[in-house]
Amino acid sequence: MTADGAMAVPQIAPGLIWRVVDGNIVIVSPTAGDVHVFSQTGSDIWQLLADRNDVRAIESYLVQKYIVTDEQAHEDVANFIQELRMLGLLQ
Repeated sequence: MTADGAMAVPQIAPGLIWRVVDGNIVIVSPTAGDVHVFSQTGSDIWQLLADRNDVRAIESYLVQKYIVTDEQAHEDVANFIQELRMLGLLQ
């Protein structure tokens, strides 16, 4: 959260090349030489991040689309964002 209580919007790392291929996100990191392909859920989260949605909005989207609990959506989004940061895909 930010100082005013709003949820922060995670930022996609600069220099990545990404496209939607057959409904899934494919990301190339030219500097690291890595290629990542996301599942449908991961692709949805990535697209929402690219559209500058905050974490709370992403969780709400998952609850509606995948009919999961708020707690499950929160856990899934937090874990995915942590993984993206560890891979250097988010700042």
